[in-house]
Amino acid sequence: MNTRALTSRSVRVGAAAVTAALTLAACGSNGDSKDAAAPAGSGGASGPVVVEATNGKITVPAGVKRIVSVSYATGALLDLGVQPVGTSTIDDNNPMELLPSQTEAAKKIEPIGSGIEINIEKVASLKPDLIVVEGATAFDWGVKKLEGIAPTLYFGVDKPVDLLNAQEKIATAVGREAEFKKLKADYDTKAAKIKTDYAAKLNSVKWTIASSYGGGEFLVDTSSSWVGRVLNDAGAKFSQASTDPAEHEVTYSTEKLDVLADADIILVPRTAATGEVPQDTKDLDKQPSWKNLKAVQAGKVVPVTYATSDRYGTSLNVLDQIETVLKGL
Repeated sequence: MNTRALTSRSVRVGAAAVTAALTLAACGSNGDSKDAAAPAGSGGASGPVVVEATNGKITVPAGVKRIVSVSYATGALLDLGVQPVGTSTIDDNNPMELLPSQTEAAKKIEPIGSGIEINIEKVASLKPDLIVVEGATAFDWGVKKLEGIAPTLYFGVDKPVDLLNAQEKIATAVGREAEFKKLKADYDTKAAKIKTDYAAKLNSVKWTIASSYGGGEFLVDTSSSWVGRVLNDAGAKFSQASTDPAEHEVTYSTEKLDVLADADIILVPRTAATGEVPQDTKDLDKQPSWKNLKAVQAGKVVPVTYATSDRYGTSLNVLDQIETVLKGL
C-alpha cells in the first residue's frame, strides 16, 4: 500500500495496493512460535515509560526486546538500530522507504502480512513485548486486536510531519533516545551547512516537487510536504505553486501544468525499491505544456528518492540529494 499521500489520493492508491478487504486477516498462519533473535543491543527503556500516541497514553514495559512493527514504524526503528522480530511485508507497494543499508536486514525480519492485512495469529506467535504502528488515519490498522496481544503504540498520520515527530516517541519507548538525538543533530547540522555553503545558489533558484497517478491529474507538493520540509530546512526557495504550506500537496488537472512555469528545478519522486520514476509521472512529458516548462527545457527535472522522507534517516539522504543538485548548478 503506497500511502505517500495522506489525502483522498491516499485512499485511491491504498485501495489499489491492498485487496478489497479492509479488515485484518487472521488466516494463513501455521500458529508456530518462531524463536526469532532479539534485536542486537536493544534492551528497551530502563524502566516502564508512558508514551502518548494516537491511541492514548500507553505504558511501555521496561526492557522491551521483541518488537513487531507495522508500516512506517519499521524504518523508524531501523534508524535507531533496533531490528523488529516481525514486520509488514516489504515489497514494491509497501510504504516503507528503507535505506540501502537497511534493506537486507529488513528481509530477515519475520513477515506478518502486507499493508493493513496483518495476520493477527502470526503477530501473536512472535510473542512481542511491544507493537508499533505508524499509518495513515484513513485506514483501519486493527489496533484494538493488536492491543490484545501486547502494548501497542499507534501513531496515526494525517500530515507528513506526524511521522517525524513519532520517531522521537518511538525512541523513548525502546530506550534509544541517544541514537535519536544523534540522528536529529546530524540532520540539523547538515541542513545548516547546506544553507550556508550554497546560499547564493539557493537564493537564485525556485524548487517544486511534482508527480502524477494518471487520470488527467498531477500533484504539486508544497513546503510542508515530505521533501518540501527538507528543502525548507536547507534554505530553499519555492515556486509559487509550492509556497502555501496550508496543504502538503495540491491536485491539478494536467491542463494546469503551467503552474510550474516559475520553477527552476522540478523534483519528481522515484520509488526506493526500484529506483524508477513511476510511469504516470514519466507520462507528464507527453503533455506539450510540460515540454514548455523552464525547468524541463533546462534539463532540471531531477528524480528524488525517499519522497516519503518520514524520518531522520531518509531525511538525511534527501539532504545529500539536494546538495548534489546544488553542486551541479
